[in-house]
Amino acid sequence: MLKHFVSAKNNYLKGFLLILLIILCCTSCFKNLTQLTVIYENNFDDYNQKGIKTYSYVAGGQVNDIKIVKFNNNIVLGTFNNARIEISLPDLPQHTAITVSFDLYIHDMWRNDLWKFSFDGTDYQITGFSNDSTVEQSYPNNLGNGSPLSPAMTGAIDKNLPGACALISSPHGTSMYKIERTILHSASTFDFSCSDAGSYAYQTCNRSWSIDNLKITMIKN
Repeated sequence: MLKHFVSAKNNYLKGFLLILLIILCCTSCFKNLTQLTVIYENNFDDYNQKGIKTYSYVAGGQVNDIKIVKFNNNIVLGTFNNARIEISLPDLPQHTAITVSFDLYIHDMWRNDLWKFSFDGTDYQITGFSNDSTVEQSYPNNLGNGSPLSPAMTGAIDKNLPGACALISSPHGTSMYKIERTILHSASTFDFSCSDAGSYAYQTCNRSWSIDNLKITMIKN
C-alpha cells in the first residue's frame, strides 16, 4: 500500500514539474511575440472619411474634395482623377514597423497612367496601371528608369469588374489590386498619401481610381 502511495506521489510531482516547465517556457515565448495593433481602419460603408483628406487638382490650385461613392455594390473612397488622398496619424506609441493595406480599384481607360503612394513624404512606389490589353503597364515595377513592363492588369486579383463610368457596360472596365506594404517605422507620427497623373486629366469619367478596406497596422516586436 505504501509502495503504491509513494509511486503515485512521485508521478504527481513529475506531472506538476512538467506543467511548471511548460508554463515557464510559454511565458518566455510570449515575451517575444510580435504585437499587432490596428491604428486605422475604414471600409467607408458608413460614408465617413475618418480623417482622410482628399484633394482634386483644378486650374489654379487644388480643392478639398470629399468623395465616397457606391461601386459594384461596395462603398469606396473615390472616384479620383488627378487627385490626392492623405491621412496623418499622431501620437503613436512605441513600435518598430507599420503595415498599410487596401484595395485599389483602377477604373476605365488607364494606359500605364501614373499612380503612386508615399509614407512620411517619401515615395515608396511610383508605378503605372493599364486596363487596355494593347498597352503594357509598369506595375508591379516602378514607372520608367528602365524598369520592365508587364501585360495589362498584371497582379490584379479581379479583372472582371465593370467600369465606373466610360466603360460601365464592359465586364473588364475595372481591375482591382490588393496593395500591402510594411516599412520599418518608429516615429510618433505617420503620414500616408497616394495620387495619380496621366492622360484624361480632369476627365473622371474616362479614367479614375478608388480605394476600399484601408487598414494601417502598427507592429511592435
